[in-house]
Amino acid sequence: MKDKIFSWIMILALALVSILLAKLDILANSGISPLILAIFLGAALGNLARPCAKMIADSGVLGICAKQILRLGVILYGFRVTFGDVADIGVYGVGAAFVVVFGTFGLGYFAGVRLGLDKKLAILISSGAAICGAAAVMAVQSVVKSDSNRVAVAVGTVVIFGTLGMICYPFIASLAGFSSTQGGMFSGASLHEVAHVVAASNAIGENAPQIAITVKMIRVLMLAPFLIFLSIFSSALVGEKQKANVRANFPYFALWFVVAMAVGSAPFFPRETLIAPIEFADNFLLCAAMGALGLTITKKAFSNAGKIPFILASILFVWLICIGLTFGAFA
Repeated sequence: MKDKIFSWIMILALALVSILLAKLDILANSGISPLILAIFLGAALGNLARPCAKMIADSGVLGICAKQILRLGVILYGFRVTFGDVADIGVYGVGAAFVVVFGTFGLGYFAGVRLGLDKKLAILISSGAAICGAAAVMAVQSVVKSDSNRVAVAVGTVVIFGTLGMICYPFIASLAGFSSTQGGMFSGASLHEVAHVVAASNAIGENAPQIAITVKMIRVLMLAPFLIFLSIFSSALVGEKQKANVRANFPYFALWFVVAMAVGSAPFFPRETLIAPIEFADNFLLCAAMGALGLTITKKAFSNAGKIPFILASILFVWLICIGLTFGAFA
């Protein structure tokens, strides 16, 4: 019990310190969001104080932050996005998400096979990059019935390249001369984890998060049809017939995100009164999730990726940047 209490104190302290540091003039003027600070602080703690990080992981707090807390933060973000924002994205955003999901998976699978990578591992890495990072890896694992070693490697590539993208995307968007809307489309359509999208889009511009999160959630919602697709073609892809448990793996938090959007878009919702405290609570929860994610970025995560998986993940990373820039340019 003491370990769990201490772990919660550490995670919440990371979140609070990140928010306070982001308010410093030198950081605020640089456009560095508290979410990025949280993940860096978490990574520093994870690498410099391994016993402390291990205790947090063993307590179960890390898993709660990386799943339930992150998802709650995303749901609350729904209050900040209106149906008007979705209408602005329109069919273009849905089409972009579809192309990214299935195009990235197709490229990753066939490139992985050509590189001599195990087919199941190629599927896991490609799915994580295409849809929603580690959550997609875990969901797809239930279909292809892969072992934990492959899952660990796939998640490692998500952590490495998703974090790299989270750091680089604001600079790439700036070099491309993107508006905040274009930058939101760029990051939402092509970054790995929901957490990475949230952090990067916050650093890109004021309106970027609304566009980025909405597009990303469309990609997340495509997990269910993707699992059906994978189940149907599993024989051809991995030589094994597996039945996808779509109900068990469906990202229900994405539906609650839509519910929050509906409430926040309703005429009776007092936005002027409630949106500020909701934003603070949302940022606090997301910073806690970022800190937890940062704790997983260790030397071991890099070494587990290996050479060939790293090459495949690099190819997909470049592809995602290119296709993201393409969709962002026409947003």
